[in-house]
Amino acid sequence: MKGKISATVERPLLDFLDSLPGKTRSEKLEHVLEAFRRWADEKSLRRQLERRVETDDERAEREAWERTMEKAMWTE
Repeated sequence: MKGKISATVERPLLDFLDSLPGKTRSEKLEHVLEAFRRWADEKSLRRQLERRVETDDERAEREAWERTMEKAMWTE
């Protein structure tokens, strides 16, 4: 279910919103907010992953995969 909002924004932001693809400002704003939410979720996940310490076995496996992928990319 959708809710209704009213917002007052600076003219440059409104011009930016109007420049985006979409039929209505509501549709455009919804797409912008969805994109921001995806970005924020990804940023949060990346922060969580940065705090995780890789074990020696995991590092060795990752490095082996990286070597395999690198070889596959540069071999015809």
